[in-house]
Amino acid sequence: MRAKAIAGLLALGITAMTAFFGLLSDVRGQQRPKKHDAVLDDLRLIGTKVAKAVLDRDISTLLQYDRPDLRADDEIWLKDKKSDLYCFVFDTSCIPGKKGRSVYDKLSSARQLGIKVIGGGKSAQDGHRYGVLLFYDRASISDQLLRSRAFLCKESLDRIASWTFKRVDGTWEPVTPLFDNETDTLCSPD
Repeated sequence: MRAKAIAGLLALGITAMTAFFGLLSDVRGQQRPKKHDAVLDDLRLIGTKVAKAVLDRDISTLLQYDRPDLRADDEIWLKDKKSDLYCFVFDTSCIPGKKGRSVYDKLSSARQLGIKVIGGGKSAQDGHRYGVLLFYDRASISDQLLRSRAFLCKESLDRIASWTFKRVDGTWEPVTPLFDNETDTLCSPD
């Protein structure tokens, strides 16, 4: 009888220890910070710089981050206050068809300007790492909403600005025109 009692206590002890160590590992897992990604921090820094450039209407800084093949033409268009590009970036009142708000209006009206970096990982096609910058009002748009493709598509004209980059030879380069102008980045099916 005593052997059965000892065996029962031993089994109970093993079960309790297993449960405790399982719980401990779960708690540790919850406390484990996300892995830091310095490469995405570099892209976030670009986001901070271009947001400031938009708010300051600093065309020369914006052009530093523009695609090289578009830079010369974009410089001309950004200096022409009636051009589609100028309106898209700086002035909602002249956007053709009144579709959406300018990047400037989206950023300047944000109570808490948020810049979120979405890492897209490496492309199987070209081996480059991709990332998207999202500019939004943290006071009215949650991180959870930013994970919804439908929300991003719906709000891209009025509340969210985006810009897509890829990492080439240790440097982030824009994939799309300034702030994804004339693209459907946030509404694309892929």
